[in-house]
Amino acid sequence: MEYRLIDTQEAWDQVVRTHNGHPMQSWGWGSLKEQTGSWTAHHVVCEDAGTFVCAALVLVRKLPWPFKSICYSPRGPIVEDVADLPRAADLIAQWCREHVHAVSLKIDPGVSGVTLNDGWKQGSTILIANTAVIDTVPDEDAILKSFHSKKARQYIRKAGRMGVEVRRATREDLPAILDLYHKTAEEDNFFIHDDHYYQVAFDAMDDVNQVFVAECEGRLLAFLWNVTTPAAAFELWGGVNEEGKTKRANYLLKWTAILEAKQSGAVLYDLNGLLNDGISKFKMLFIEEPTQWIGTFDKPLSPLFSVWEGSLRLYRRLFK
Repeated sequence: MEYRLIDTQEAWDQVVRTHNGHPMQSWGWGSLKEQTGSWTAHHVVCEDAGTFVCAALVLVRKLPWPFKSICYSPRGPIVEDVADLPRAADLIAQWCREHVHAVSLKIDPGVSGVTLNDGWKQGSTILIANTAVIDTVPDEDAILKSFHSKKARQYIRKAGRMGVEVRRATREDLPAILDLYHKTAEEDNFFIHDDHYYQVAFDAMDDVNQVFVAECEGRLLAFLWNVTTPAAAFELWGGVNEEGKTKRANYLLKWTAILEAKQSGAVLYDLNGLLNDGISKFKMLFIEEPTQWIGTFDKPLSPLFSVWEGSLRLYRRLFK
């Protein structure tokens, strides 16, 4: 078994596209985390006699002595067959132990019906496992008919009749998008990053970005920011104002994003997480039932893992 690192965006994104990699495994996502935080991105491929076995975007964060580092592979590792995931997870964990001396590896694959090998333990959640997923393989009529709510289909049409138009966003739209996002976050009480984070994201993730705005007579009503590979389209961020809600702009916006994802070759559209809130109730209008991925898991790679985990728990109690 051999490991190799890929150091160019074109070569890595070819691995992601060819081998069913999630958009959170893209070069762009790793670049965003490098440019806006304390992570370093490593693009690891594991091969057996030249044959692809698995791959992973591994985000590495240095820790204070004596812990050295922790690793995280969002929605990784990459495998062609879901049945190969347990072996792949162990192989990537081995790379993390041998090459960056990590205290642990965290993964949260977007798969179900798989059990990891011994040594993995349930970890604290980063990406929510309970989600809403739409199959984008059927034709457009079949996808539309699959929506759980008749109202969702009606509101898609109503938005069009009320003059709502949806288009791909440009960088010039960012100030208005971010202004709307701040207002949405304040109204719905959720955390967002500072503006710099999203400005970097627009450029860094140009390999996977699909950003849409809904407008009426030039007025921004709503936006939706997705990342997309053939494996999936994944909703990251979105917002809607009061006029947009009245005109049902977010329904036509989501429908357009679903169709764009399908046209791009994505086989799934993931609405990214269900909580007990109004946003989740909106997402449920588009699906018959939630999808449950296997969850978030940590692989301890050092005897110091339990000490590090205990330190984190203490920090959270003191500073939450």
